[in-house]
Amino acid sequence: MKKSKWFLQVFFTVLITMWIQAGLDQANIIHLTNVWVDVTSWIIIFFIIYTLFEWTSYILSKRKTVR
Repeated sequence: MKKSKWFLQVFFTVLITMWIQAGLDQANIIHLTNVWVDVTSWIIIFFIIYTLFEWTSYILSKRKTVR
C-alpha cells in the first residue's frame, strides 16, 4: 500500500474513532473523565474501524479483480 493511502486510511480511522467516542460520551455510555477509559475505548474503537476499512478494501479489490 502506498504511504499516502495508508496515511489517509489512518487519518479517516482516527476521525471516525473520535466521532464515535464523542457520541458514546454524549450518550453516557462511556465517561471520558477517566484517562484509562478514554485510552482503552479509543484503542478498541480504532482497531475495530481500522479492521473494517481493511476488510472493505480487501473485498473491493477482490471484486475488482474478478471482473
